[in-house]
Amino acid sequence: MVRLNRRNRSLFFALGFLVLGTHLLSIGAGPLMWTLLALQLLVYPQLVYWRAARSADPLRAELNNLLIDGVLLGAWMAAWGFPLWISFMLFVGVCLNVIIFMGMPGLWKGMAALAGGMAAVALLQDVSFRPQTELATSLLCIVLLTAYLLFFANDAYRRGVSLHSSRRQLGEQLAEITKLQALLQEQAQRDPLTGLHNRRFLDEALERELAACAGAGRPLALVLIDIDRFKQVNDTYGHPAGDEMIRQLAELLRSRVRETGVIACRYGGEEFLLMLPGVTVAEAATLAEELRATFESLRVVADGRTMRTTLSIGVSGFPEHEPRAHLLVLKADRALYAAKLRGRNRVVLSTEPLPEGRALPEAAS
Repeated sequence: MVRLNRRNRSLFFALGFLVLGTHLLSIGAGPLMWTLLALQLLVYPQLVYWRAARSADPLRAELNNLLIDGVLLGAWMAAWGFPLWISFMLFVGVCLNVIIFMGMPGLWKGMAALAGGMAAVALLQDVSFRPQTELATSLLCIVLLTAYLLFFANDAYRRGVSLHSSRRQLGEQLAEITKLQALLQEQAQRDPLTGLHNRRFLDEALERELAACAGAGRPLALVLIDIDRFKQVNDTYGHPAGDEMIRQLAELLRSRVRETGVIACRYGGEEFLLMLPGVTVAEAATLAEELRATFESLRVVADGRTMRTTLSIGVSGFPEHEPRAHLLVLKADRALYAAKLRGRNRVVLSTEPLPEGRALPEAAS
């Protein structure tokens, strides 16, 4: 604001010196008045800029400068006897400036500043009313005032365009931030190796989907899948090969559960879980058997070497087995453990009730 006002004040005060100089010529002013007018319109703008720029609070100092402008210009109006076009030009200039930077309350401050300058001159000399000015001076006042108004109108237009552009850019940035937040949230719920949902997402989604199915009277099935002898795969072929096998299984699950509502998660390590809202235990068991058979025939190639292994799968469901989410997962885990004990490469349904408070044994891979 300080730099902006220095530019505006310096430009229009310099033009004002040319306009008001014609009035001094018409009234035959002496060297003192010429000197004072030059100090006011040519030197003063630089002094008040220096004052504001070096102030601890430049904004407040510049707002005070606007009122000082009013006091000094009001003094010139009174000293010359209130020439009509000159007074009108100075009055509009002062009031426009204070309104732009202080709002409508600034109008009264600007008028008070003008009145203060007039009163100071009235105390020092007799003030006579001489509204007439030469035609050339009047016309130049009209031209300068018009240029002043057009300058501020154009400046306001450019500021409006700049504000509109800034708002548009902010809107675009906000949309980009929202998109990035959604992406980050999605990434936080995805397993980086497979792209499937992770355990965090499952814990939230299972409670929600189970409650929805219970409220609608629909079934919900869980299919818990584990790669057999995965540690042996890692030991024999290396961990990159094991990662490739995990990705191949994830792609198989993704291809089989593309219908809406079915959720595939990497449950942890080499374990995967399918959540199937609206699917009965029997239907889930059929799907699990298809997945087992397909994976058994699958050949995974990594670094030019071919690998193969099998899956053990446990299935549980609501309402047959358990109405609580965490116990429903435990039922599927117990069925998976049973599949391991029975020789692996099979699908086992949860049939026995889960003893309360009993921990499940650790399944061998």
